Amino acid sequence: MRRVLASFFLAVTFTLINNAALAQQQFDGRWSVEAIPEKGACVRARRYAVAIENGTMRNAGRKMEKVNVSGGLEASGRIRGSIRRNKTQVDVTGNLSGRLGSGDWAIAGRVACSGRWTAEKKS
Repeated sequence: MRRVLASFFLAVTFTLINNAALAQQQFDGRWSVEAIPEKGACVRARRYAVAIENGTMRNAGRKMEKVNVSGGLEASGRIRGSIRRNKTQVDVTGNLSGRLGSGDWAIAGRVACSGRWTAEKKS
């Protein structure tokens, strides 16, 4: 009986782990993200190239560009992260679904502004 319970427990655990990993893999690839300002001092929309690998986001733009992208992606597609350029940090939340995504962003500090973002998977 103990062997049966142990085998069952291991099977369920591996299934849950694999399902979470597979769910995140659907978002792996290059994404084009557009940040659109709606409130505050920011006036220009910006576009960023982002890569997602195993639920981790990183900058996929030109190597010379000093933009750091960090954050995480849940298996459900929920995103929480930040984009940092020079001394400015943009906090980002939102969701991905299929090949599209959307959410909100905000900058606090000297240059306070906020807005929304949209994303499209490129590869």
